[in-house]
Amino acid sequence: MSALSFAKTAFGKEKPHSSITDWVEILTGPNLAEEAYDGIPELVESINLQPTGPTEASRALRKKLKHGNPHQQYRALVLLKALVENCSPKFLAAFSDGTLTEALRLIGSDITVNKRVKKKLLLVLSSWKEQYASDPSMSLVAGLYKQCRVSERREQNLYDLVGLNVEEEKKRIEKQKKKEEKLALKERARKEEEERRKNKNKPKRVPFNFERDRPKVIESISEASQASSNLINAITLVNIEKEKLQENARVQDCLAKAKQVRKSIVRYVQLVENEELIGTLIETNERIMNALEMYDQLTASGQPSSTDSLAERLASTTISTGEVGRLQEKQKAVIQQARSGSYREEVDSSPEPGAVHVHPDLEDLEFGPLGSSSQRLPPPMRPKRVSDDDDDEDEEERRGSLSDFSDYESSDEETHKARAAGPSKRRDYVTVSANDSLVAFANPGEEDPFADPFADSAAVKR
Repeated sequence: MSALSFAKTAFGKEKPHSSITDWVEILTGPNLAEEAYDGIPELVESINLQPTGPTEASRALRKKLKHGNPHQQYRALVLLKALVENCSPKFLAAFSDGTLTEALRLIGSDITVNKRVKKKLLLVLSSWKEQYASDPSMSLVAGLYKQCRVSERREQNLYDLVGLNVEEEKKRIEKQKKKEEKLALKERARKEEEERRKNKNKPKRVPFNFERDRPKVIESISEASQASSNLINAITLVNIEKEKLQENARVQDCLAKAKQVRKSIVRYVQLVENEELIGTLIETNERIMNALEMYDQLTASGQPSSTDSLAERLASTTISTGEVGRLQEKQKAVIQQARSGSYREEVDSSPEPGAVHVHPDLEDLEFGPLGSSSQRLPPPMRPKRVSDDDDDEDEEERRGSLSDFSDYESSDEETHKARAAGPSKRRDYVTVSANDSLVAFANPGEEDPFADPFADSAAVKR
């Protein structure tokens, strides 16, 4: 025989354990509400079907009342009241045997019991007092209410002796709590009213109008560009090996201005829908972000950067050259070419057929509608060489030279022979001689630009 079986045999009979104990354990669990009546009909049916049901139920409820937590005690009182009202008279006899009633009396006199459990106990005992007042067999149960009320009065007297009135203290705490809640509600309402008044008096932001605010947008773009350039220049001028960027007043001032002006740029990026300015706004914002990123990188690294890395960062943040930069580069190339002596050769070289000669400084310039209409204008006057074409050459030969109109006669006989020998393309001019009269009448149709203007009048007089 085992030790457990010997102990049960020596100290008493083995206690019955059936579904009734299991039902009590389930119905007093934490998953059920305090006033829930689920499962009570099944428990009543199990107690009525088993001969040892009332005794087992009384023992299980007594354990929960004596050793359970406040929730189990409360649930045990709910179950006990329901069983007394619904079970057979056999359960009432087992219930009033004195063991369970003693547990109820101890709970009523214990000052450490939860207040809600004690209040529930008084309600249950009060109902039994009225129900079994005329039943002598239930006099013990009916007298429990009076005993528990005496214990409650003694407990209250003990509190009064100590100077602690529980009910008054509880009422005072609740009153103070309600007063604080009212004050908090009034304070919240007052703050909301002040906020509403401030918002009402505060001027509302004027809606964005692009046509009206266009000058402001352009001004913000200019300020942002200047702020980003100033920040980059200020960072460049700082010797990182000797001074930190956080300690440089100029850098910090430029940094604050760049952050401030970026707010307006971001706002305009969200509001502006014009295609001409939205790209400029986005590019300006990127330049500011590049400048701020450059500052953050140099600040976070804490190490002096090399000249090459700094130059690369600056190159990534500078503005694109654009048309003006390309024109300047071409002009510099032309100047360098002129210095080397190749510029004159390029100008004197004959242009291609059908090509319009334009000065290198004006090649990339566009004049819009005016430039397209200038295509119908006559070609500009420009100097030509003698070998351009045959017509120009004949015209040049017919013009003559200053030596042909001069009074000077060359003594070179070969020159005269060359003129007399064979036909020449050059025009024959009058040979100037000392005899003015012969010259005047030699060829009256020819006009001598160097002749005496009074020669005709003198000849008539003769």
